[in-house]
Amino acid sequence: MSILQLIKRTIPFFISRILVYLIFGAISLIFLGLMLGLGILLFRWFDFASGFFIFLMIGTFFGVLGLLRFIERYFLYMVKVGHIAVVTELLRKGSVPDGKSQISYGKDQVVNNFGSANVAFVVDKIIYGAVKQIQRWLMRIGNFLNFIPGAKNIIGILSKVMAVSLRYVDEAILSYIMLRKSEAKDAESEKEESVWKNACDGVVLYAQSWKKIIITAAGIVAFVYILNITVFLVTVFPLMALASMITDNAGAAGILGYFAIIGAYIFTSMVKRAFVDPIAMIAMVRTYQLNIEDMEPSIDLQQKLLNVSSKFKQLFNKKDEDVQKAEQTT
Repeated sequence: MSILQLIKRTIPFFISRILVYLIFGAISLIFLGLMLGLGILLFRWFDFASGFFIFLMIGTFFGVLGLLRFIERYFLYMVKVGHIAVVTELLRKGSVPDGKSQISYGKDQVVNNFGSANVAFVVDKIIYGAVKQIQRWLMRIGNFLNFIPGAKNIIGILSKVMAVSLRYVDEAILSYIMLRKSEAKDAESEKEESVWKNACDGVVLYAQSWKKIIITAAGIVAFVYILNITVFLVTVFPLMALASMITDNAGAAGILGYFAIIGAYIFTSMVKRAFVDPIAMIAMVRTYQLNIEDMEPSIDLQQKLLNVSSKFKQLFNKKDEDVQKAEQTT
């Protein structure tokens, strides 16, 4: 199934994200408008003495924006992992069971595979840390080739690509966990598939196949940067023009211009999270699954990763804890 087909088949998740981000974006822009009005009033009343109050309001704005992002992640995380679950099922079987909406099915899969969204979040964060450390290790190995002309620049580009694509790699490994659980269920296996073991195996498989995945990662990075820059420029220039039309006062126009940049940033951020991130996730999950198909995790590589990544060791130890618990219950 192609990336475009997966996007079309999972439109309900895109709609959910758009609605949530529209609400958060609207709240942020309304708050920005209130700040802007207060800033202009303070400027007119106190002239440049209002600088302290303006900086105070800007600090408050970013504090509220940070709180909004925290709430946004809390409410949207289940939807995000549910989206990964549905994409995983579509790649495996070509369809999802009838009788439930995609979002309800995705939420059920999160609970069935992880127990709760909180567990999935913890697993996700440890995977993210492990992959980040492993990527740095891979790039350090590449530094031995610096004597080759141009190699340093290539390694620098690869390092940047891997860093930006990191947030989507951990989502691909979450899909592997759900894939293994789904396969075990269909095979009616009596052996319980451990989330932590599958997470370990998923990280090892990424380390084995990262050279093939890097091409998709480069495409994702280009897509993210081009769209972000385009949306920001398309938004910021009209807002800056509007700011210059509102007042002839250079100081007030400067304040308006500053808020215009913040408004453009908020809009760009909302577009990225609503459209770009889920598309990038679909591309990475699909590429990862295609490249690890019929591949077994390397024990030798696993041992190397235990020596270079404390986060991977944490995953490995969690896996051992699961094994011990399983032995105690039998």
